[in-house]
Amino acid sequence: MDLAKNRFTELLVEANHLEAARFKCWAFCPGMEFYSPHKWWGDHGQRDFPHEGVDFCLYEDRSGQLHRLDEKTRIPVMADGVVRAMFKDYLGQAIIVEHDDLPGEGIYLSIYAHTRPREGLRSGHALRAGDIIATIADTRHSKAKILPHLHLSIGRPSPDLAYENFVWNIMRDPGRVTLLNPMDTIDGPWRTFDAEDMDGAGL
Repeated sequence: MDLAKNRFTELLVEANHLEAARFKCWAFCPGMEFYSPHKWWGDHGQRDFPHEGVDFCLYEDRSGQLHRLDEKTRIPVMADGVVRAMFKDYLGQAIIVEHDDLPGEGIYLSIYAHTRPREGLRSGHALRAGDIIATIADTRHSKAKILPHLHLSIGRPSPDLAYENFVWNIMRDPGRVTLLNPMDTIDGPWRTFDAEDMDGAGL
């Protein structure tokens, strides 16, 4: 599996029957992108820590209209791998999947957060690319008043990383996980829009 050429967008579009006419590109506002210091919800103030991944919430269709993902959105795993850990996060549950990379390149992790895992999914389960692992968690009643979305992180684990008791802060420790920018690896087009457009998107 070439980390630079995964099929995450293609697989998600297929899993949710988003025909080409309905999906043109992902849309990201300030705060959704990797390492952003800002929130894209609430007061749009500073995050406690830079963003550890990318938040998939909005996409644009061929007519230029914005659409939201919701709690019915099915989440496919981006590549063959094995579930190594699952834990409660701020808005749902996170699923850590370990993948083999190209020969000699080692392994990498994909972390799908703010989800509702599929029934029966457990650590140790082997997965094939495109397998549905979860739906997006319903966040409408959260204290943050944040829209349902998928947080995706990608990283290289340290050789001695232990998955037992894996929690969110472990992702922030560069001695245990070297985070990568998911936008460098995700297939499919995307665009960003300005802060003044956020009201139009209902953010």
